[in-house]
Amino acid sequence: MSKELNLSKLPRDVTFDILSRLPIKTLIQFTCVSKSSLPLISHPHFIKLHLSKSTTKNFLLYYESIDYTRYSFSLHCPNTLIERSKLEFPFESVHGYFRIVGSCNGLVCFFDTNYFTYVGTVFLWNPSIRKFWVLKNCQNKNDSLSHMVIGFGFVPKVDDFKVVKIVYDLDFEVNPDVFVYTLKDDSWRKIEGFAPCFLPKRWTNNVFVKSSVNWLASKSSKLGDFYDSIMAFDLGDETFRAMELPDIHGDNYDEMCLCSSVCGESLCLFFCFRQMDCDRWEMWLMKEYGVADSWTKQFNIVQSHISLPLCCIDSGEVLLVMKNGKLVIYDPNKQEIKDCGIWGTPGSFRLVNYMTSLVLLDCRYNKITRSTSSRVDHFVHEESDQGPQLLVTRRSKPLSYSLQIETKVPHESSLN
Repeated sequence: MSKELNLSKLPRDVTFDILSRLPIKTLIQFTCVSKSSLPLISHPHFIKLHLSKSTTKNFLLYYESIDYTRYSFSLHCPNTLIERSKLEFPFESVHGYFRIVGSCNGLVCFFDTNYFTYVGTVFLWNPSIRKFWVLKNCQNKNDSLSHMVIGFGFVPKVDDFKVVKIVYDLDFEVNPDVFVYTLKDDSWRKIEGFAPCFLPKRWTNNVFVKSSVNWLASKSSKLGDFYDSIMAFDLGDETFRAMELPDIHGDNYDEMCLCSSVCGESLCLFFCFRQMDCDRWEMWLMKEYGVADSWTKQFNIVQSHISLPLCCIDSGEVLLVMKNGKLVIYDPNKQEIKDCGIWGTPGSFRLVNYMTSLVLLDCRYNKITRSTSSRVDHFVHEESDQGPQLLVTRRSKPLSYSLQIETKVPHESSLN
């Protein structure tokens, strides 16, 4: 007769310490053979402890194929870009395009949006435990909505994830509405915040640094797509501020992109100057976050056929997307390029830091549980007598996702 391992005989702190050193896949499998382990592993204190001991850093890379027929999600080593694993994404876009808003403490925030309106659905995904969470629709009563901008991050002082949504009116002179979502409360709040800059009607990547979401922005809506500042929103204090760009002796650059620094504690900017034979990209680092006077030029990248710099990696090198869709690593010291062996649509590449975690396993949160093993193609929120539901369709056969308190864990075979 089989006997179940009883962890309750050990002191809780000892049990937590032992289990917190195990990889997530092992922990989930462990719950299949020891039912008593689930309350421990899903305990909020254990989830936080396990995350604090997570030492493996990853890059989560997303890109679309050259022919736009496929997309890829994969985890990579942050030093070498060697692929560690491919991720199975649980559904396809309803509105047309998936945009990665950001990644923090094991959760990846997505915005499923239309290419032209930039209005859509926000959801969170934890690929480590294969769970996702669709945010409720924000009750915005603006009938003259133009577009919206999304930011995401984790706020340590309140121990919660937050999403900020900035909703612009067709009349750009009207101050946009600002809404903040908190995961613990599962609700949106409208805040009385004044956005000091304008974010144009196009997809704008953001950088999350020190509890603040940062975007390239314009001081006036009349400037269109011309960026002349950085707008930051502090998710902790829920306040805006504007930061000056570095002085590059005139605004004669042709393109600019914003990234996080290698350590993730500040910002860096790449300015492109188009030339006849090749392009020159200047890399600037904000040595002290929030201090405009700390902008310091680091190096130049002089290469032809660069589409955009994607990020700075831990080795001090720069990840570049070439105009032909090839992903390469550039060494600024040796001025050499190394091929990563990855090809995709140049404008589709998005890379964020990712750490494995158990977030969303916590039974404080409602879970969205799949009722079938079939791949999900479409999803949309609806209300029913049983509360909010996520109706999923595949071809003409409707599938159902329902919001409920999760008390079971995936079968071991589903983790392979």
